[in-house]
Amino acid sequence: MSNLNPIAKFTFALPVAGVLVATLSAAALGAFSIFRDQPPWMPLNATSHVLHGPAAAEVIDVTWSHTALGAIIHIGSAFFWAAIAIALFRAVGSAGRGAAWVVGLGTAALAAAVDYGLMPSRLTPGWELVLPSFGIIAGFVALGVGIAFFLDLAQRHQAATAAGSSQSANSIPEGAAAPRPELERMRRPTSTELDQRQQRIDPAGLVTADLNWRDDRNRKQPGGSARSKEEGD
Repeated sequence: MSNLNPIAKFTFALPVAGVLVATLSAAALGAFSIFRDQPPWMPLNATSHVLHGPAAAEVIDVTWSHTALGAIIHIGSAFFWAAIAIALFRAVGSAGRGAAWVVGLGTAALAAAVDYGLMPSRLTPGWELVLPSFGIIAGFVALGVGIAFFLDLAQRHQAATAAGSSQSANSIPEGAAAPRPELERMRRPTSTELDQRQQRIDPAGLVTADLNWRDDRNRKQPGGSARSKEEGD
């Protein structure tokens, strides 16, 4: 079995993982925002501080310029980190059942380090403007869990598909004959035929008969045949 997970391909995995990660992380951020008596979309509004500055965190209403922009940035970021995780998962393949969770949570830790360690303050997610530290951590944990959950599901699907293929290839229905190689089918079209052109020899005469043999007990031919001699004896 190949270690490369066929499901972890960008053509299929990235859209699904990106949507899942964006949804889970937004839900976690929204839950903590509600816990602080704020609307659940406040973290998205705060993310728009990239364009509007810190004042974006003071906008309570749902607006195109703040909420929609923050959602677009949030989804784009989720897709970016999902792509990083998928690339890492394809590199490690199915090394173990915990590989998906290591990659998912490791990617979340990397995202946190980049967003709040390397990026300038104007390019951070902006969550720190409306949420406490544990709310920010929850957002990144949700991101990692979403990635890990999807990759683990992909890994399980791969294992189930490989097991089913192996069982189908090795199992023969009860009462059915085992499949014959192509060369054998050419040599023996049916159970009672033998194609001598395929250089199969039947010295015991179990399948083929000598079409030139004749009953020559009349002894017209000198010596007769071996079978006639045996019968004569």
